[in-house]
Amino acid sequence: MTPVVVDASVAGAWLLPDETSRRADRILTSIRREGATMSVLSLWIYEIANLLLSAERRGRLDDVDRADALRLIESLPRQVHDHESPIAQRRLAELAARFRLSAYDAAYLELADRLQGRLYTFDDRLARAADALGCA
Repeated sequence: MTPVVVDASVAGAWLLPDETSRRADRILTSIRREGATMSVLSLWIYEIANLLLSAERRGRLDDVDRADALRLIESLPRQVHDHESPIAQRRLAELAARFRLSAYDAAYLELADRLQGRLYTFDDRLARAADALGCA
C-alpha cells in the first residue's frame, strides 16, 4: 500500500463544519476504505490543534464541533514522523529552496518523498512540488 501523507489543509476541510470539499471527502473515504495509516509530521498535531482553536475563537465552531473534530482525528490510524536525522533536515532545506516553499511545507514534501508516498494537500505550490517529485 502506498503511504499517505496528509497536510493540515486537507484535514482542516474534514474538521471545520463551514468548509466543504468533495476532494477532501474522497480522500477521507479512501483512507478509511483502504485501512490506510496516515503518515503525519509531529508538526501536524500542533497545526490541527491551532486550526481548531482559531476556528473556535472566530466562532466557526463550538465546543461540540471541536470535540467531534478531535474524535474524527483520533479515529484515523496515523504514524507520526519527524525530521530528526541530519539527512532529512538537509533534504528539507534543499526542497524548500528548490520549490520556494516554507520549511513547514517542505517538511511534508520531504516526508512524502522519503516514504515514496502520496502527499495530499490543498496548497497549490506544495501540490506542484509534490507532482514534480512524483508524490502527487
